[in-house]
Amino acid sequence: MYKRNRMIVTNPVVSRKDPTFNTTTYDWAPAGLNQKLAMQYMELIPESQRPVSGTEGALERRRQLLTQLPVYDQDPMKCQSLASEEEITSMLLFVKQYKQEVLGVGEVALPGEGGALREAAIQRTAKEAKDRSNSDKKDALEQQDHSSTNSSTSSATGSTNGTDDGTKTEYRCAGCHGEVAKESPAVYAERTGYHSALWHPTCFICSECSQGLVDLVYFWSNQKLLCGRHYCQTVWPRCSGCDELIFCQSFHTAKDGQTWHHHHYCCWKCGQSLETPCQH
Repeated sequence: MYKRNRMIVTNPVVSRKDPTFNTTTYDWAPAGLNQKLAMQYMELIPESQRPVSGTEGALERRRQLLTQLPVYDQDPMKCQSLASEEEITSMLLFVKQYKQEVLGVGEVALPGEGGALREAAIQRTAKEAKDRSNSDKKDALEQQDHSSTNSSTSSATGSTNGTDDGTKTEYRCAGCHGEVAKESPAVYAERTGYHSALWHPTCFICSECSQGLVDLVYFWSNQKLLCGRHYCQTVWPRCSGCDELIFCQSFHTAKDGQTWHHHHYCCWKCGQSLETPCQH
């Protein structure tokens, strides 16, 4: 049973006369799968990393969420170091850009099912475009009494990366380049094109830190998979003091290459700038 992105698996255990039930709750599971495929996917994940509620795997998932997708990389309200409207605007534009162009969530399916995923993506895009068009028309009608109506048309652009080849019998992982068995779940990423790449579940990792991408959330940049943290750092520097991205024009770069807000490049005991060594 799926509840949002949680999965609850209940199996009967026959013991003498009275049956009991063994229930396993996963804090997260890929959405949209039947239970058989979902369980196959989970079995491919190392047992210590499976997000079963109350286990070390579930705690590790929460740690990865905080590390790979820090809230202060997404929401200006969670940032303590934005000092001007200009910096807030820069962050908002940055977040909007990566959501539109880079961010994605991996989808789990069997090898050869990329065509179905692509068609579903095209239909989603068309529906979103239609909804935007209807919204634009509604807004135009509401303003008709006050001004002339300017109509706008939104067009849906779907992925056109290849078509399924019915004669294809071998699938290769884009990560390790090893074979992906036809009956084994694989991870697809819409940003890469459904027919050009698929991954073993354990190979769907950040190319920078080599960690598994938590909840299959990825950033596709320069033909590489990245976690949110490492993608954001390719665009904006990150302060080694507060861990937030630096959106101001002036900041300190240390000899070791680390970057800092000027007011964070200081002694943690007395607050004196490290430009002048202190007694601590």
